[in-house]
Amino acid sequence: MEFFLGKIIQGHTGLLQFTLPDNVVLIWKDCSPAEAVICETHEDVPHNWANQKSVPWKIFGTFERIKNIFPQFSIPTGSKVIGLEPGASIQMAIEKNLIRFMGKRKKRAVIVDDSATIRKLLKHIISSFEGWDVVDEVERAEDISTSLKNYYPDLVTLDLHMGEINGVEAMRKFLAPQKIPTLIITSQPKQSGSLVMDAMDAGALDYLQKPESGGWDLLKDDLLLKMEAALKSKWQMTSTTKAGLQNKSFNFKPEDYLITIGSSTGGTQALQQIFTNMPSIIPPILVAQHIPAGFSKALADRLNKLCPFEIKEAEDGDELRPNRVLIAPGNHHMALSKNGKTVEVFPGEPVNRFRPSVDVLFKSVAKHSTKHTVGVILTGMGKDGASGMVDLQRMGAYTIAQDEASCVVFGMPKEAIRLKAVEKVAPLSDVPEIVMNHLVKKNTHFKNGT
Repeated sequence: MEFFLGKIIQGHTGLLQFTLPDNVVLIWKDCSPAEAVICETHEDVPHNWANQKSVPWKIFGTFERIKNIFPQFSIPTGSKVIGLEPGASIQMAIEKNLIRFMGKRKKRAVIVDDSATIRKLLKHIISSFEGWDVVDEVERAEDISTSLKNYYPDLVTLDLHMGEINGVEAMRKFLAPQKIPTLIITSQPKQSGSLVMDAMDAGALDYLQKPESGGWDLLKDDLLLKMEAALKSKWQMTSTTKAGLQNKSFNFKPEDYLITIGSSTGGTQALQQIFTNMPSIIPPILVAQHIPAGFSKALADRLNKLCPFEIKEAEDGDELRPNRVLIAPGNHHMALSKNGKTVEVFPGEPVNRFRPSVDVLFKSVAKHSTKHTVGVILTGMGKDGASGMVDLQRMGAYTIAQDEASCVVFGMPKEAIRLKAVEKVAPLSDVPEIVMNHLVKKNTHFKNGT
């Protein structure tokens, strides 16, 4: 490993630490073994690096210096540009291929919306968050590429209704190729529900509904939560899937079982991957996905078109049936009724900041289910559902958590694992087969009287 600053920087065998001068930029290449260079001008960037577009970099330095150096190059897709305050320290664990910085930085957001009023409101809100700065406002989707090149944002907020190029097309054309974490902030779900699902398929991380006039202050907490989650997320527009189980037969009685699933950030794509890879005959399934009001119906309708069984937005009193999936409606909790045969849908107070809450669903299932139950916790920020997984495990349910590598945000599964409430940790692509094999195994035990 070499560092170019007129001289080689010396350090401990396994660890280098130094204060990064304000007039240079450190580039760390994500390869094995890792490589790094320090550049004062674009001429210091090794030619083979500048011409290699597939290996991501991490770029550290004051933002002004980064902008001065890198207009000459096309930064590889997936790179992370980290603008530091002057005098920040850099620490490198060479043997582990890890790097971290110690010092303040401003996280940069770009707002894309054709309404000047909305841009002004969002800028005011985001700029009030500690450590965040709005570096650009974009009115036309066609100008997104220029903004990305000039400002290297950590995050983009994107409207869906914008003139000639809508948000879905903008996501596919400009943001997805650069793997930029993107939050959809859009209008009423009647007009936007299906577009939101399209944008999520194209790579958008999460979504918020624009509030009614005067309600923007209520958006603050959710917006900050989702923005911070975006920084911890992994890009995952598509996932590697195994061969589906649609044409396989499994020997079990679906009416004897219940599956319950909780998910948050990245969950809409994860649910699609699970359901489109399930067989045509399934037990009743209950789902709590963190989702705004209205968008849950768009999600259910989309999945229903893709799957051989029924998927619907739950209504109060809906029955649990084989070959039926009930998804909790946005802004409402869903719980299994005391009779264990229907669901209750109600507004209630948010739990763990969320409505619907995974804990509300899981705990009700643990309390009232008379069927053998499988609990699955998927990608998502925070800890909602972890306590409910403990209750499910105690009542005898088989519990599964999505593994870190396949999660967009490894928050909810991590907390459930930490509480020792999970019997199986698995990649998302393995979950359908694990669930079905468990049902067959359990059915055999029933037949044998065990």
